[in-house]
Amino acid sequence: MKRLQRDTALGIVFFGTMAFLLWATVNLTDISVGAQAPLQVYFADAGGIRVGDPVLLLGKPVGKVAQIDFVRDRPKDRMRITLRAKEDLALTQQASIQIQDSGVLGGKQVYIDPGQGLPLPTDRDLVGTTSGNALAAAGKFFDGDGPSGKELREALTEIRRFFQNLNNPETSSVGALIHRRDIYDEVERAAKSVNRLLDAVQNGEGFLGSMIMNRSLREDAARFVGNLAQVSDRLNRTDNALGRLLNDTEMADQLGRLSYNLDAIANKAAEGRGIVGRLVHDEALAEELSGAIRSLASVLRKADDPAAGALGTAFGDQQLKDDLKNIVGSLRSVAHKIDEGNGTLSVLINDEDMAIRLRRILTQVSRALEDAREAAPIGTFVQVLFGAF
Repeated sequence: MKRLQRDTALGIVFFGTMAFLLWATVNLTDISVGAQAPLQVYFADAGGIRVGDPVLLLGKPVGKVAQIDFVRDRPKDRMRITLRAKEDLALTQQASIQIQDSGVLGGKQVYIDPGQGLPLPTDRDLVGTTSGNALAAAGKFFDGDGPSGKELREALTEIRRFFQNLNNPETSSVGALIHRRDIYDEVERAAKSVNRLLDAVQNGEGFLGSMIMNRSLREDAARFVGNLAQVSDRLNRTDNALGRLLNDTEMADQLGRLSYNLDAIANKAAEGRGIVGRLVHDEALAEELSGAIRSLASVLRKADDPAAGALGTAFGDQQLKDDLKNIVGSLRSVAHKIDEGNGTLSVLINDEDMAIRLRRILTQVSRALEDAREAAPIGTFVQVLFGAF
C-alpha cells in the first residue's frame, strides 16, 4: 500500500514536470509564435541579430526571429532571416524592415513599418536594412570614416597646423614672443611704458590726464563736443547758408553754373576776348587806360586847387564857399517864409482861395483878350483890364 502511494506520487511529480516543461517550451520559445506563416527577409548584413530576438510592428512586439541563414547565390542580400509573427503584419509595397539596436547597452531587434498603399505581392522578396551600432558609428566618426569623420580629420589637421605655425618663431608673433628673448624684452618695456602712461593719466599729468582728471576741462570738452554736435545738426538743415550749400541741390546747381560761367569768363579773358581779356593782352588799351587814370588823378588834384579853374575855385576858394553858403541860407529863409505864409508869394502858393480867385481872374482876362482880339479896340481891352482889378 505504501509502495503504491509512493509510486503514484512519483508519477504525478514526473508527469507534472513534463507538463510544465512542455508549457514553458510552447510559451517561451518560438514554437508558440506560429499563428502566421513565416516571413523571410533578406539583408546585406545581419548586424549581430540572434535567433529569439524580438520583432516589433511599429513598436509593438508581434514575434521573434526564428532562423538566420547565409545564402550564397545572392550577391548583395546574402543573409536570410526568418521571422515568425503571431498576427498579420499587413505589409504594403512601401513597407520597410530594419535591424536596429534595442537599447544603448546592446541587443538587437527587427523593426517593421508596414507602410501605406497597395498590399505587398506574395511573390516579391522582402529586403531589409541594417542600422549601424551607435558606438561603432561613433568610433568610425572619430577614426575619420565617412563624410563627417573626414571633416573632423581635416579640422583636427588644420588645428594642429595652426598651433604649429603659432609656435613657429619665424611665422608667428606669439611663437617669436615665446622663443625670442629680445621680443619678450620689448613687450616688457612696452608694458612698462603703458603702466607709466596710465600712472601719469591717473595723476592728472599731460593733456590726456588733465582731460580725464580735471573736471572743468572735461566739462569744457563736453561743451565743445556739444557745440560740434549742434553745428553738425545745423549743417544737416537748410535754414542757414552753409547748410544750404551742403544740402540744397538747387543752390549746388547754381554754384555749379556760376563756377562754369566764371571758368568760361576766365577762358575768354585768357584768350583776349572781352574788356578784361583786352585789358590783359592789349598793350595799347592798357596804356590808354593808364593815361585815363592819370588824367583823372590830375583832374582830382586840380579840383582842390583854387588857381586851377572854376571847379578848383568852387572846391578850394573859401570866399566862394562862403558866398554859396549865404545863397543857400537866403534860399532856406525864403522857403521858410513861404511855408509860414509871409508875403505875397506865400499867399499865392499857400492860400487856396486866393489861388481860386486868381484862376478866375486869369480866365476872365483870357476871355476878354479873345474878345478884344476878335472885335473890340485897344481901349476896350484896357477898360476891361482895369475894370477887372
